[in-house]
Amino acid sequence: MTYLGYDVLELDFNRKGPVEDRLDRDFALLDPETGKRLADEITVAPAGTRTFVWTAFGRAEIATMRTFLEARKGRAVPFWLPTYQFDLALAEDLLTSATIATIEWVRYTQQMLGTTGARRHIALWTEGIPGGMSYHLIEDADDPGNGTTESLTITPGATTDYDADATVISFLKFCRLESDQVRISYPDTDHAEAEIQIRELPLEAPTTAS
Repeated sequence: MTYLGYDVLELDFNRKGPVEDRLDRDFALLDPETGKRLADEITVAPAGTRTFVWTAFGRAEIATMRTFLEARKGRAVPFWLPTYQFDLALAEDLLTSATIATIEWVRYTQQMLGTTGARRHIALWTEGIPGGMSYHLIEDADDPGNGTTESLTITPGATTDYDADATVISFLKFCRLESDQVRISYPDTDHAEAEIQIRELPLEAPTTAS
């Protein structure tokens, strides 16, 4: 699957061991030693890293793993990765073709819309119903000030009906591999495992659909 010209890694990874996120952000520190220290952010968004385990069973899954990793050409070729978390929640049902999604209030408009593409892309899917994910760009957001809901303008519109009580909304992160080399281990002939470290590219994620 691709989205905006880049591959999407639809992988519900093996949560073996702790999943840790690290956020790196450059800033300049002014320390007069006799007064208050001041910090000036150099980058407008942190570049997060995460390590996860990709476990593949059978020759077909192993071939998919190898093909994807080889296509990255180390750190050169970026890709999208869903967080697989409940990052946002629908406040009411989203109907097919609708472009306005009403979500529960989380200060998205004030704190996440921003000027970068880091939190402008989402994956939608319904728990327990096959059919895969759909991907959408958040073009705009509005907070009516009721402290209860916000509305998101998404493109393309919803590909099916989404029930507010069963829909998962995860952010799509624009990422690359953190290393040019990824080691794949083979505990047996029908099972492969790779520890993948990724880095988010918040300043490189597109902010338009074109």
